[in-house]
Amino acid sequence: MKRPEDYDRDYPPLLRLLLFVGRPMGLTFVPQHNVQVINRMGRYAGVKGPGLMYYNRFTETLGPLVFIGGQIREYELDNIISRDVLPVTMHVSATIAYDPNQGVELASVLTRIPREAYVGIAGTYIRWGLLAAANEFTATELTRHDVRAQIENAVRDRANDEANFLGLKIMGKLRITRVTLPATLSERHETIAQRRANILAGGDFHPVEYRRALVSEVIEHLASSGGAESFLNFGEMLDNYAAEKSPLTGQPRLTDAPNIIEQPARLEDSRAPLDAPPPKSDDQADNPPPNRRNRSRL
Repeated sequence: MKRPEDYDRDYPPLLRLLLFVGRPMGLTFVPQHNVQVINRMGRYAGVKGPGLMYYNRFTETLGPLVFIGGQIREYELDNIISRDVLPVTMHVSATIAYDPNQGVELASVLTRIPREAYVGIAGTYIRWGLLAAANEFTATELTRHDVRAQIENAVRDRANDEANFLGLKIMGKLRITRVTLPATLSERHETIAQRRANILAGGDFHPVEYRRALVSEVIEHLASSGGAESFLNFGEMLDNYAAEKSPLTGQPRLTDAPNIIEQPARLEDSRAPLDAPPPKSDDQADNPPPNRRNRSRL
């Protein structure tokens, strides 16, 4: 794949004439948003451009063109640890630019790599700055607009300071476009939001209907959980609970007390009836108590 700087250039006639006449003397042209690497005696000597430039053809040679314009990149940074030790995924949009005049120490290396590698190197420093800034807030706070604005400014300043020796810089604003919370935390927030919506929607219903719905939900939960047999008539209990309050006493109008459903005794139940005398111990069985008449005679 060709880079944009490798395509044929359409220069105006006067510029083409100048290049045709001045090329033997070392005159060349560097397109906008690019710089030309100059090698002196086979070693990196710096960059020149953009525009018309002159170099010594006897001691200097031309190296590659280096793109110094901004490159927009979307980063998906996962496993960002929040203050409550929860991993979140954050999507960041940033514009990365490279200036060989700032990173002189490594310019001889960075000017020879593809320009797509600049955004990859900058992504490492953006991730490091995001780890340090997001660790000061909880996972829930990371979804707030004011917190994201603080993180954006902190990450941009920190990443620019750390990558300055390379000549990489974040231009303009760094934007956090999306924050993805863990699945369990998202489900919890959805449950809380649904509960809040149910409470707000319940205000439009009559209190009697609302209480009936609550009791019906309880009965359905008991039926689905497979609980033991109940001795109460839930139909009458529902009517008593959902009854409107009396305007005089403020207490609910109770109907007849709930009927107790009698269950037939089981054949295998060997328990004694409640009115049966207690069983005799072994000592009482061997020595029966004396008769009251005999005791009076004595």
